[in-house]
Amino acid sequence: MAVKILKWFSALILIMSALGAYYSWSNLPYHQLPVVHDSAEWPNTANEAPLQPTYRDVAYSAQSRFQKLDVYLPESGNGPFPLVIWVHGGGLIMGDKSSMPQTDFGPAPTPTGPYGPYQVQVPDVYLLHAHGYAVASINYRLGVSPVTAAKSAIRDTKAAVRFLRANANTYNIDPNRFAIWGNSMGGYLAAMAGATGDRATDFDDSELFPLEASSSVQAVVVWYGAEDRMPGKNLSLEHQISQAKNLPPFYIVNGNNDTVITEEQATRLHHALKKAGADSTLVILPDVGHEDPLFRKTQMKPTVNFIRQAMK
Repeated sequence: MAVKILKWFSALILIMSALGAYYSWSNLPYHQLPVVHDSAEWPNTANEAPLQPTYRDVAYSAQSRFQKLDVYLPESGNGPFPLVIWVHGGGLIMGDKSSMPQTDFGPAPTPTGPYGPYQVQVPDVYLLHAHGYAVASINYRLGVSPVTAAKSAIRDTKAAVRFLRANANTYNIDPNRFAIWGNSMGGYLAAMAGATGDRATDFDDSELFPLEASSSVQAVVVWYGAEDRMPGKNLSLEHQISQAKNLPPFYIVNGNNDTVITEEQATRLHHALKKAGADSTLVILPDVGHEDPLFRKTQMKPTVNFIRQAMK
C-alpha cells in the first residue's frame, strides 16, 4: 500500500513539474512575437512621419517564423544602395526587428537588474537614409537562454546576409557594400558574422539558404555587445577571430559603467581584433551604462562616418 501511494505521489509531482515547465515556457518573452505593427506606437519628437518598411516581413528562410526581415529604402537616390543590416539585442530570448524605426523613446527607465528594464538604443534610420544607405532589420530564432539559442541565432544572421546578397537586385542594394550593426547580444551576433564571413564554419547552414551567396560583410559595428563568456571555442569571438583570414573593420562602442557588457570585455574584443591584424576602433563612453540613451545621442554620426570609410 505504501509503495502504491509513493508511486501516485511521484506521478503527481512529475505532472505538476511538467505543467509548471510548460507554463514558464509558454510565457517566455519570445513567444509573444511577432508584435503588432502599429505606426502609432512609435513616438516621435522630431516631427518626422512614422517610418514604414519598404518591404516588411520578408522570409529569408523557411524553418521558423522568426526568420524574417524588413527592408527600408531611401526615398531619394537611384541605388543600388549600400546596406546597413541591423541586429536587435535582447539576450537571445527577446527582442524584435520592429524596434528599430523609433526616433524617440522618451525618458529612460532605471534598470532594476541585469535584464533592465532598458531603453533600447537603435540606429537613426532617417540619418542613414540621408547618407544614402538602405537598412535591413532582421529577426532570428530566440530561445530559453543565450547559450542554447546562440548557434541558431548566428546561423540565422548569416543566412539573412546571404539572402540579402543573393536578392540584391530585387531590393536595389549593393551586394559589395554590406555593414552589420548590432546592440547588446545583437552586437555579439554582428561580430560573429564579421568574424566568420570569410570561411566555412558550423554556422553556415545550406538548409537555411544556399551557401553560394557569401555571408561576408564589409564593416561591423558593435554597440555594447562584446560578449566573451559563451562556453566552448565555437561560440567564442576571440577564437573565431583568430581563425579568420580576412576580417572587416570593426567599430566597438561601450560604456565604462556597463555591468552587463563591461569595458574590459570591449577592450578584450578590440585587442583580439588588433592581434589578428584587423582594423579596429574602440570607443569607451564615460559614465555610460548598458543601453544608455547617450549611445544614440552621441554615436550616430561617428558610426556613420566609420561605415562610410570602411565601405569606400
